[in-house]
Amino acid sequence: MRLINTSTLEFREFFDSKIPKYYAILSHRWGSDEATFQDFEKGVQEKREGFKEIKDFCDFVSGYDVEWGWVDTCCIDKRSSAELTEAINSMYAWYRNAHHCYAHLSDVWSEDDVRVNELSQTTLDQIKKSQWFTRGWTLQELLAPRVVYFIDHDWKYLGTKEDLVQDISEVTGIDTMYLLPDPDDILDDEEYGPCTKTSDCRGHPPSLRLALTGRWEPSLATRMSWVANRQTTRIEDMAYCMLGIFDVNMPLLYGEGRKAFRRLQHEIIKQSSDDSIFAWTADQQVTGMLAHWPTNFANSRNVLENAPHKTHRGPYAITNQGLELPITWRCWDPREVGKIQEIKILLDCGMCGPQGVKNIMLRLVSVDGTNWLRWSRYQIVPMDDGPWYRPQLSSQANVMQHLEASRPTKSIFGTKQGNPRIPTGPLANLTKLMVRADWLYDPDPPGKIYDPLSRKT
Repeated sequence: MRLINTSTLEFREFFDSKIPKYYAILSHRWGSDEATFQDFEKGVQEKREGFKEIKDFCDFVSGYDVEWGWVDTCCIDKRSSAELTEAINSMYAWYRNAHHCYAHLSDVWSEDDVRVNELSQTTLDQIKKSQWFTRGWTLQELLAPRVVYFIDHDWKYLGTKEDLVQDISEVTGIDTMYLLPDPDDILDDEEYGPCTKTSDCRGHPPSLRLALTGRWEPSLATRMSWVANRQTTRIEDMAYCMLGIFDVNMPLLYGEGRKAFRRLQHEIIKQSSDDSIFAWTADQQVTGMLAHWPTNFANSRNVLENAPHKTHRGPYAITNQGLELPITWRCWDPREVGKIQEIKILLDCGMCGPQGVKNIMLRLVSVDGTNWLRWSRYQIVPMDDGPWYRPQLSSQANVMQHLEASRPTKSIFGTKQGNPRIPTGPLANLTKLMVRADWLYDPDPPGKIYDPLSRKT
């Protein structure tokens, strides 16, 4: 990790345990004329417009007796692809471990003195409209540090992340419990109430990970939703800026375009069993299992990693033919369109509704019964009444009377005998499906093609 001395503006590299415990880190939006590490080597850094921000940052933190600082524009030698890869894969940890993190909102001018009075509504409106909240890279810079100090254009103090948490939550769509996790308040003997995600939520228990780690952990889909409306200058950075948020590592391949987001999903699937990675929406009817772009998760903020009905599905994997997806509970719809076969499967993730939390279901279609595609419904769909069937179990074990459904007197799980909606052909004993992983872009597509960047069809 290369740090800059806040007094001399000289650089020094530190590794592992030698990294200073007390260093400050800057979070900001890049300008068009930043001072790079190469400019400092050549001694021409002062000719760059971005040098003033670096100098102001160093002067500001040195006033608090902080000797070392880190600024992404000048502390990374971007001529070295190896160093750039290491820095981006380590960046979340660097922000998390920083003793001071300062978010410089260069488009906010405040006349308030927060040491005397609260921020005026005019200043709060400026903060919420700041471009800092629209950039991809600043998301991890908001989430990783425990404390973030917000500073205006003239380096006047605006408040901390905790002070502004309600306004930040409003503008980013991130629930306050994820911005400020408090281990002291999350484990108690009281019954867990509504999650406030939807007006009709009836309450649900916390995730197992919460009980184990003492932190609220959002689902994969929820985390994806946070970046859905953000932007980066380079297309690939929309994936790279999320590495730390999902705790994955992968090499950087600038020039691969939107394939970077596909690779990110592959890496997430390798180490996570959270089915919410498949809980997204699209304006194209027939798709693969993986999302095309983060904007597909724009409506996934309230998806929960928890689900009331566990599928006990085996691990799934990406192959050269698609996503090999073991299936357990499924629902058969006898309708046929030509030779198309349909099947509905349950995911191990849920969403809130009038009946509490319900599993999310996917609808899959196939022409030949071997290769399957995802049939989009333009919305995330909770499980219906079924009946749902699990072929691996005996007919007696298939009936689960204690499960709550939208019609309490009707079992949503069925047996193979005597029910016309449960298949008796090849679909009855399917234990795995090979589902196309990537999106279809044929010359004559079967549905509307949606461009997530321009948001046009």
